[in-house]
Amino acid sequence: MKINPSAAADVLKAFIQEDRTEARIYRERVYTVSYSLTVASFVISAFLIGHTGAQQLRYITLLTDLGLVAVMFIFFWRIKVDLSPLRKALRARQNLLKGLHDEETRNIDPFPNVEKEPPPDIKDNDLYWVVGLSAAVVLLKMSVLAASAARVVVVKGTP
Repeated sequence: MKINPSAAADVLKAFIQEDRTEARIYRERVYTVSYSLTVASFVISAFLIGHTGAQQLRYITLLTDLGLVAVMFIFFWRIKVDLSPLRKALRARQNLLKGLHDEETRNIDPFPNVEKEPPPDIKDNDLYWVVGLSAAVVLLKMSVLAASAARVVVVKGTP
């Protein structure tokens, strides 16, 4: 669409602001889900310790924690898949904004095809640490509980 430079700049600025807000929302979702599932793992384990036998605790904790870690990784993967094209579109719109000149009316496409764009400048690699550390905490807790439950079964001699 042909548009004057001032209106094009306003449109592009609005889209850039929306992209930044959306990226923050996606990142916040990863943080929230990772931390919430980690806390849920501890809450579920605390409940199970008081309400199940040692042998049951071992298997239920194992299945529950592996399930929570799987949900954590699946959710993260899904968000990460959406975050990369969002960052590419943000960069493309910023480049369009930089390329505007005051005198000329030109065609702009605020919805560029970003599939063939190079990787985004902002990689969001810190999210790997958030999810990885949360999963490590859950898996460590699972291992400790499974090992201690096995020890209790061996000491008592009953399942």
